[in-house]
Amino acid sequence: MNRKKIIIPVILAVVIIIILIIVLYPSHKYSTLSMSQNKWNAIKESREENENLVLEDIKFNDYKLIIDEKNDTIYYSLVNDSKNKYNPKVGYSASDKDTKIAILLDEITDEKVKENHEFKIMIYNQKEYHIYNLKCTNIPLLNISYNQEKENKHKNIPMEMYLFDNVSNIPNRVTISGGKFRINDDGYMFSLHMLTPGKNKRDNILSILNMKPNSEYALIKVDTASENMEVQDVATSFENEKNKVELFINSEYKGVYYLKMV
Repeated sequence: MNRKKIIIPVILAVVIIIILIIVLYPSHKYSTLSMSQNKWNAIKESREENENLVLEDIKFNDYKLIIDEKNDTIYYSLVNDSKNKYNPKVGYSASDKDTKIAILLDEITDEKVKENHEFKIMIYNQKEYHIYNLKCTNIPLLNISYNQEKENKHKNIPMEMYLFDNVSNIPNRVTISGGKFRINDDGYMFSLHMLTPGKNKRDNILSILNMKPNSEYALIKVDTASENMEVQDVATSFENEKNKVELFINSEYKGVYYLKMV
């Protein structure tokens, strides 16, 4: 009898948690959220645009995407061995709990990804709407967050790194680590660290982007000249490390960078 008294509340608690997850993070397939241009226009014409109606979080296939609020752009890195990469499951939360989400009918294809095509996502409620661009990429996403009030060129600043790696067969798709960040004249540098059980910092020797475990990294902007270099020249120039990332600083997109071990 006592066991039943314990089990029933536990079951009810689990059910409530599941319901809350469904309500707070409604999940649908990309294709089912897609709508025609006519329906899209009808929503816009019957509502007012409001930049304060924003996405707080959006996930494709349960992985959090990076939202550049300054440029109203969401970035999605396609996992190269995923069966659902072209039609991901979409989950989201917004500043208004009654917000719905829609995608302008536009299939994700390899050709469009290579062309840097901009897809469109709209969030809307009864009275308002807000439109985001959606950019898809085949390279990893790296976001570095730090307190800009402490920004000091050529000096280390505390930061947190969020790395989404889209390659296949890796143990950790997402890597989050604390560290130190430095802004240089020709790019950025960062070191990773973690806290030991005694709260003492130590080097966080991680293997990221299939590189050897390391704690010091440099980020070098990809420009036209380096893009046109032969593969061998690039390998020689960057000591056989030619990993590229879509770089974000405080979730603001900065462009494509080479990530190099130091």
